[in-house]
Amino acid sequence: MNFKTLVSIAALTLPLLSHAEVQNSSSANPLKQLTNVRVSMQRMLKSSEGRYFLSLYAGIAKPHAVLTDLIEKKNINFKGTQKADQIVMDAVNDSTSDDFIPMQLSGSLNVNSGIFKSNLVNVQDKTSTAVQFEPAFKVANKPLFTFKFYGVKADTPAQEQLLTRVDVINKTNNTVAQTLTGFSAYPNSIGYMDINFDGYYDVILSDLSQDRKVQDKRYVYWMYNPKTNQYQRSPQLDKIVGLPKLHGETKQIDFGEGQVYQVDNKGLLHPVNAPE
Repeated sequence: MNFKTLVSIAALTLPLLSHAEVQNSSSANPLKQLTNVRVSMQRMLKSSEGRYFLSLYAGIAKPHAVLTDLIEKKNINFKGTQKADQIVMDAVNDSTSDDFIPMQLSGSLNVNSGIFKSNLVNVQDKTSTAVQFEPAFKVANKPLFTFKFYGVKADTPAQEQLLTRVDVINKTNNTVAQTLTGFSAYPNSIGYMDINFDGYYDVILSDLSQDRKVQDKRYVYWMYNPKTNQYQRSPQLDKIVGLPKLHGETKQIDFGEGQVYQVDNKGLLHPVNAPE
């Protein structure tokens, strides 16, 4: 009998948390704002003519990206620097082969629209091609959020602090759109990426509850639901062990250890090479 494991990340029936809900904390261990939490945002972009797919991590000191040439079926890794909206990245030679071609990708990124106007330069023959990247998965009226983070002192020797609350701030009016609570997470960084390739960014936290460590690769997933304009916890995804690596050009997620899932147009995950 054939079977497939379907994990729904689009339609959840869990109750949502309102911004009035606050994580309980004792007077001996009060809730404090955390100001050094890094938001690791992955942008999945596609060139306007359709040849290139770009997975870009920007807004950090050392931006990096993977450029996929959909015609020649090859990937180029880039690393570089960012100053304001200007990004300059050079190709990284990750192999010992002699066919490496030095390339540079540079341009300006509009953080609100996601449009990256760039130049792709072949340093070897000094040719340059203007390439405009746009969000690969476009939606109308995409919300613009920033975050405020709060936490408490940890009660384990392995961790000094725990992230226990995230306020989702609407950038257009600077109001709290939602408060996320009910977790104990790694306090130094969060993931902000479109897990189910629906055009909306989701929040991913490294789960440190039940004495877990970062090395355990357990995560808390808050998926954005455009029908309710709220984030919803996904207990199905929470159960998967492994750091999600997104491949937007194929709509696949690789959690490591052979756990590769294909995401369909309904937001369902189907195991690749599932047993019959």
